Amino acid sequence: MKKWTINFDDKTKPAVSVAVAVYNKPRELKMCLEGYRRQSCLKNNPAAFELILADDGSSSDIEDIYRKFAGEVSFPCTYLFQEDKGWGKIRMLNAACLEALADRIVFTDGDCVPHRHFARSYAEMMDEDSVYCGRRVDLMGKISAPLSEKDVASGRLDSLCWHLKAVFGGLVDYGEQGFYFPDWLYGLFTLCMAKNRPSILGSNFSIHRKWLKEVNGFDESYHTPGIGEDTDLERRLRMTGVKFRWITHKAIQYHVWHTLTKVGEQSRETHEALKSKGNKEAVKGLKQFNVFRAP
Repeated sequence: MKKWTINFDDKTKPAVSVAVAVYNKPRELKMCLEGYRRQSCLKNNPAAFELILADDGSSSDIEDIYRKFAGEVSFPCTYLFQEDKGWGKIRMLNAACLEALADRIVFTDGDCVPHRHFARSYAEMMDEDSVYCGRRVDLMGKISAPLSEKDVASGRLDSLCWHLKAVFGGLVDYGEQGFYFPDWLYGLFTLCMAKNRPSILGSNFSIHRKWLKEVNGFDESYHTPGIGEDTDLERRLRMTGVKFRWITHKAIQYHVWHTLTKVGEQSRETHEALKSKGNKEAVKGLKQFNVFRAP
């Protein structure tokens, strides 16, 4: 396993650590990183957040892209890597939890481009006894194909005009979740959503490290995608008493199109077995994790 960190200053602790799970997809990653380069909170604090790339065995070009990016920005950038031995995203999420500089950790994916207020929204909502649950705008293939780093850098995705055209043109799914609300409107939204139970989406949620430790982190019993990175974690977290809150219309992200990832049968079987067992702690989680060795 491998780890490196650039721009680390032991005198400054970032408000949040953003953990980005990645496996190849260099084009999408470049757009994702460009989104973090233009985060609004960096204007007042050049080290407002830490960005962790949790790499589940990608080819070397992913590390090269990230190292170049890390040398161009002011905030701490950490790279975590394990060899490709099949789907190992859960292990990388646990690694990010253990290595994060901040106590509040945001989990997301390398094919999701953040709105410019994404990190600021999470940093401002620092209630350590709550899990903040976001959602995403799914960009369809027709709009994803021509999308580029330049589009992200220009702020095109954050443009209300562009977004309205995409929504009414049928170019996105869940487009209503892409409208950023000022505080007063967000307050009204949360009142209206009071009856809708928040739930974790693996590509957009935040939690304090202490709650992950409470449930022993993510469960590496899952070897296929679709349940272990969100559904199973939420099931166990609800046993702890932690609150679940929406952060929709604040922490917005845009998911670049790819074919739908199917939930593996092994994950379904594992989930049902553990659900019937009623375990709060992960069978194989943070306590069983071997610490990264620096190269």
